Amino acid sequence: MDPRNFWNDRFNEEELVYGEAPNIWMKTCLDARTPGRILFPAEGQGRNAIYAARLGWDVEAFDFSAVAQQRALAQSAMQQVHIRYAVQSIQEFTVKDHHYDAIGLSYVHLPEMVRIPFYDKLIRSLKAGGELFMEAFTRTQLAYSSGGPRTEDLLYSTESVKRELSALEAIYLLETDLLLQEGEYHKGPAHVIRYIGRKI
Repeated sequence: MDPRNFWNDRFNEEELVYGEAPNIWMKTCLDARTPGRILFPAEGQGRNAIYAARLGWDVEAFDFSAVAQQRALAQSAMQQVHIRYAVQSIQEFTVKDHHYDAIGLSYVHLPEMVRIPFYDKLIRSLKAGGELFMEAFTRTQLAYSSGGPRTEDLLYSTESVKRELSALEAIYLLETDLLLQEGEYHKGPAHVIRYIGRKI
């Protein structure tokens, strides 16, 4: 199945597929910082973007699924917050030099040939002192059934994160086990990476 059709079908399910609450790591990072301008790529149904907007962040988000955008904007309207949400692919993302105070990547799993140039665009789009927050599945996640890709190339390790995001100062990097409770598709024991990188 075409990836866009797959995600449109998933995001069209009646329930919010990853729940309404923000990702715990994204929430932790957002709660500890003064609101500014933030970007959420591949944001799905908008749970992190909406939470950030409730805290007073100036929020931009995008996803290649038009269904995701529709669900996110409907949710934001229900919660009476404003987010700007575009329909575009990772490859279509255009650099905004020195524009964002923060960027949040919540389970954005991409092949290396897409990931590396995308990271470069994100880093260029951060202001000096801006931060990239990320939570993603590690390769160890292949042993679990709680979610995530089944292809090793789409998964992470501390070594790959250090290498691919070496232009940022890694101020937090940890592989950890946790119990996911994020809707039907992120549920159960999992192994993830949590990362914060700062642009110098």
